[in-house]
Amino acid sequence: MTEWLKKLNEQQYKAATHVNGPLFVIAGAGTGKTRTLTTRIAYLIEEAGILPESILAVTFTNKAAKEMKDRIVSMSGPYAIGVWVYTFHAFGVQVLRRDIEALNLGYTRNFNIIDEDDAKAFIRDIIKRNNLDSKHYKVNNIRSKISNFKHFGDDQFDDYNEKSIYQNYQKELSDNNLLDFDDLQLLTYKLLLEHEDIRTYYQNKFQYILVDEFQDTDHIQYQMMKLLSIKHKNLFVVGDPDQSIYAFRGANYENANHFRRDFGGECVLDINYRSTKEILEYANRLIAHNINRPVKKNLNSNNGQGHKPFVWSAPSDFGEATMIANEIQMLVRDLGYSYSDIAILYRNNALSRTFEDTLMKNNIPYVMYGGLSFYQRREIKDILAYIRLLINPHLDFYLKRIINMPKRSIGPTTLNKLEELSKTLSISMFSAITHLDVSGKTKESLLKFKLLIEEMTERINTMESLDEVVMYVAYTTGYILMLEDEKDDISEERIDNIKELKSVFVMGEGFYEGPFKEKLVQLLDQIALYSDLDKASNDNAVVLSTYHQVKGLEFKVVFMAVMEDQIFPSPLSSMDPREIEEERRIAYVGVTRAKERLYLTRSDQRLLYGSFIYPRASRFLKEMQPTSDVFTRKTYDKVQSASTHYLSTGDKVNHQIFGSGIVVSVEGDIATIAFKLPHGIKKILENHPSLKKES
Repeated sequence: MTEWLKKLNEQQYKAATHVNGPLFVIAGAGTGKTRTLTTRIAYLIEEAGILPESILAVTFTNKAAKEMKDRIVSMSGPYAIGVWVYTFHAFGVQVLRRDIEALNLGYTRNFNIIDEDDAKAFIRDIIKRNNLDSKHYKVNNIRSKISNFKHFGDDQFDDYNEKSIYQNYQKELSDNNLLDFDDLQLLTYKLLLEHEDIRTYYQNKFQYILVDEFQDTDHIQYQMMKLLSIKHKNLFVVGDPDQSIYAFRGANYENANHFRRDFGGECVLDINYRSTKEILEYANRLIAHNINRPVKKNLNSNNGQGHKPFVWSAPSDFGEATMIANEIQMLVRDLGYSYSDIAILYRNNALSRTFEDTLMKNNIPYVMYGGLSFYQRREIKDILAYIRLLINPHLDFYLKRIINMPKRSIGPTTLNKLEELSKTLSISMFSAITHLDVSGKTKESLLKFKLLIEEMTERINTMESLDEVVMYVAYTTGYILMLEDEKDDISEERIDNIKELKSVFVMGEGFYEGPFKEKLVQLLDQIALYSDLDKASNDNAVVLSTYHQVKGLEFKVVFMAVMEDQIFPSPLSSMDPREIEEERRIAYVGVTRAKERLYLTRSDQRLLYGSFIYPRASRFLKEMQPTSDVFTRKTYDKVQSASTHYLSTGDKVNHQIFGSGIVVSVEGDIATIAFKLPHGIKKILENHPSLKKES
């Protein structure tokens, strides 16, 4: 028996050595699902003699796909490099690069991929061009309707104008040989469904198909995998229905039941290697209240009894945040935890403000997980747009983004004329530059831009290494000079970001194969597929996040904050049992992020959306500890670290107007502070933004 098989428990071994026929591995949180899945692939190659090229594994993030591929190669050696391990979208790219022209929709194999920001920019431009009221026709709303229509045929367009925006949007994509993220899946499924020769090719090619995070799959993803596995029936899916929390993104909870009906065969992984027994007992009691569960399971701990979760209440939202901040300081100071071991989780992003304010006041470093992605930053998108234009100067979408960046005296009016002429002549905007009837400085600027792109394209075509590309583009276009001329902290940071982009290209040089141009296209495809889920931070900082953004992660210490009815569960879910069950699954995900310590906190009073509310404790608290009272008041002398006060008598403080002072007393939420003359004694709210404690 190989070493990697010896590391598996009995349930994992049964799943990993399953060769022929379908199998649904119901893998609870922290039960080693990725190890099981990758070991099964290694087993198919090493023990069953299956060709790596006959195996397809799909998952949801580029990071997960890379980790899976690395593990497989480390177990089976370089021979295993041929296994197809992709995200669903990246798998679609591979199929469409080979066969998209069979659809006869006007797309060629050299298509480019636009991200969500680019898609919204298209819609925004169409709204403006058609002189529609942008306050009435909101970009995000229409983008969502377009996605629903493309995915489900669900026509939610309110009027003719909205339907027209969709039609223009699709035409713009087709005219520019562009695909959005929806198209990567939809067109792949369309190819497989409507073209028997292509479908047969892939059905023969992939004898074994594996799906990671199966609970997150949508209707089309399941149908696509079902279609591909019809011939060999070797569909192996791994997931946990109890952690299905992405219905708002299209995840279909019923896929678990569909698999059991269509294929059958299952195995349960319930030995948890992450959390202590006390934490898992709370999780098990909570999820047991869900009636609609394809498979009922209880997680068992492999990490001892541990600490019983703490359930704390505070008089106010500020008191709750302060209570958490004080506990974090104690955990770091007295118990040896790092800030990065700790996460504060909440139901939605609007709840983060109080925690951010309080952590800043207490000089506790924090990071907002799921913030602006590196690849969404303006300077990064500009440089990448230039690179795409150098590969193909006839991509109007990217030309419009950068033709006046840096400023070249080519304004919106000139750009509109150029676009209209290109449509009239049925040529690209780049080609139309020489035909545009303008004079003077504008004509000179346009011709200089055209010459610049042509010269840079020639230079790109002679390059041999990816690491030359970024800084060549940034300097030759004048982009770096533009930022240097701004001479402020933001422009310096933007220059650093561009330099960091070069690192991505340097790493790509060793990762991608083929001639320079092919490697460049592969790298750009990969960047287009990046999402916030792929980001990671190595900073020693407390993580602030919603539950959805940290699914798949784990922390030694988790604070589940704002555990209050009408917030968690959310008010929109209270009338629908299915919605309540999804909310409960979200809470279950939160509990199972915790390895060693779990805190469940709430407050009696909260300032939310400009009004004070007096929420009840979340029903989930009672479900987790049915034999104990849910605290509405906490006697803090029993747990000193749970103090809800930011200030204490004798603290030195600094006020933005009154300067330095010393706290004389704290009564309720009012601090009496002695400031230097001429200000003297002042009574101030202890959580006032102008007041900060001095270390």
